[in-house]
Amino acid sequence: MGKSQITFNKKERVKKQQLKKQHKQERREMHKLENDKGKSLEDMFAYVDEFGNISNTPPEKKYEFKETDLLRPVELDEYQYGKVSYYNEQGRYGFIRDNLTSQTVYFNDLLAGKVLQLNQKVKYKSVRTKQGNQISEVSVNV
Repeated sequence: MGKSQITFNKKERVKKQQLKKQHKQERREMHKLENDKGKSLEDMFAYVDEFGNISNTPPEKKYEFKETDLLRPVELDEYQYGKVSYYNEQGRYGFIRDNLTSQTVYFNDLLAGKVLQLNQKVKYKSVRTKQGNQISEVSVNV
């Protein structure tokens, strides 16, 4: 009688392959159970209550919008304080650096209505334009 053609290594390799197939099949079944594709649209909805919390149930009463909710908040016209950080005498323009935020605001003699000097302390209001911040009112602060 001859020796068996199946050696120990071959048997071990076959066992590993079968174990690998079994684990793969188990993972497939787990993914099928956890899959959300078969859910209805209502099951996927999330609702936000008036306090910003997310829940699965719809709110009891619908929020009624007021006309004031749609209005943008009005910014207070407060003066800002700064000093002239740069002034070009030939071009008659310059920049005011804000004392609190250190941001610069553009001005020229026509906008200011007066000639400002370098390092002069000023009180101003600014507006946002497409070129950047620009003064709308300025007065010399003593």
